[in-house]
Amino acid sequence: MSRHGTRTIPAALAALAVLLTTAAVASAAGPIGQGRDAGHKEVKVEVYGDDICGDRANTTTYTVTWRVHWVEFADSVHFSYTETGRYVTDFDDPSIEDYQSQFTETSHFDVTRGGTVTATEQFHDFPGSIQIKTHAVFAEVDGTIRVDRYSIDVTGCP
Repeated sequence: MSRHGTRTIPAALAALAVLLTTAAVASAAGPIGQGRDAGHKEVKVEVYGDDICGDRANTTTYTVTWRVHWVEFADSVHFSYTETGRYVTDFDDPSIEDYQSQFTETSHFDVTRGGTVTATEQFHDFPGSIQIKTHAVFAEVDGTIRVDRYSIDVTGCP
């Protein structure tokens, strides 16, 4: 589950790349496969000591729908994840107005048997007057990182 776009590709990629590379190498000798999973309107409650705008402790209740899909070819594995959701944030400080919001996130990972890893992630969230947009791109070829870019744009904090 996302927390205002704070998930970054390189951190998630370390474990995922090993898994996908192993699957891609194994797939060279095996059949092509694919799989998918999803969750609809799953509810989760999180307690945070702050939010994207600073020291504003809160309890946030998320309702999310997500989908994951992977496709395994003879020379590569492709993985995609999409999540959309709504949430309600209840601030501990009664002088801060609570808000409702919605967000979207999509991530794509590709690993080839030849040693190329690419990943992209985009996240958008619009809590009240605040806008949060993140974008990440990662590319590695034969163990050399070629692109490792992460940007976050936050506007409208009080």
